Amino acid sequence: MKITVMKKTAIFFLGLSFITYGSSVDAMKEQIKKLDSEIKAKNQRIENIDIEKKTITQQIEDIKKDIEAIERDKDKIELEIEVVSKNIDYGEKNMTLSSNELQRKKAEFDAKIIAWSRKTQGHQDFEEDSILKKQFARVLYEDLNRMTKIKDIQTDIATVKANIEKEKRKLSSLKSQLNAKKVQIAKKQEEQNELIKKLNLEKTTHIKTISHLEKEKQRIEKEIEDIIKKRTVISKDVDFNKAQANLGKALKPVQGNITVRFKQQKAKSVMSNGIEISSNLGNRVRASMKGKVIYVDKLQGLGKVIMIDYGYNTIGVYGNVISARVKVNQRVEANEPIGILGLSTEGKPNLYYEVRFNLKPINPELMF
Repeated sequence: MKITVMKKTAIFFLGLSFITYGSSVDAMKEQIKKLDSEIKAKNQRIENIDIEKKTITQQIEDIKKDIEAIERDKDKIELEIEVVSKNIDYGEKNMTLSSNELQRKKAEFDAKIIAWSRKTQGHQDFEEDSILKKQFARVLYEDLNRMTKIKDIQTDIATVKANIEKEKRKLSSLKSQLNAKKVQIAKKQEEQNELIKKLNLEKTTHIKTISHLEKEKQRIEKEIEDIIKKRTVISKDVDFNKAQANLGKALKPVQGNITVRFKQQKAKSVMSNGIEISSNLGNRVRASMKGKVIYVDKLQGLGKVIMIDYGYNTIGVYGNVISARVKVNQRVEANEPIGILGLSTEGKPNLYYEVRFNLKPINPELMF
């Protein structure tokens, strides 16, 4: 009877712990999901900024081309204005000269008629009178011919006037077009200045972000180094070849593809001190080599971190772990589960794995 009661009690507590653990896991999953969503949104924004930056650069190039085209149109219009102005000036001068010449010839003709009338009132003989008449008729005939030509020119003056008025209207239109082009240029240049301003702001933001990431990287490096210094003894007479020969081959901490390699650039100028292995959220993280756990705690920028001293001045650093299955000073074997994979700061289930020899980061792939 007691055994039955004890079994029931054990089953009850087991069920209760299962419910509690299940609720805790669900809560963690919800937190992860929320965190993943926030990080994804931030990453998307960064990508969008890069796209906008390219778009703005292209827009500036397009605006420059527009300005050049408008400038060419403006120069063409200004040249046309100059030609039209010359045509108007020439037409007006020609019309003035023709009118003046006609008036002068008329005045000369009238003066000759008057002079002839006065002369005929004298007492010339018949023969002299006939000679003078012939001479005067010839002079008058020549004058009339000249005046007829001038009148022919004057008949065209109306047409010239009409052409001048047409050219003046054209000149006015061209000047309006020129002013419109100048306004367009000013507007385009203002747009260009605004876009350049926006682009410079984007650039400044990127520079600040990169500077922040550089400082963050240096801080993490220093913190890892301080932890190793406090919890391990570094021997000066161990070289890498000797360490590698004694340690043997390492295992990949999780199954998956290496998406970030050692010294690969991240965020432009920031280089990775380790590798990142893409896997599934919640997968088990295993010890790459046997050793002693020297650190299990959160490290800003890497989430929960586990550090294992493999010996021979070689340390393994496992980052982006959501929960640990080991404790400090615990000894672990190669391939032994040490934690559960979480998310990186970019919201991806990437295990960060770093190997340090003599406190300096080395390529972990050399150990595999």
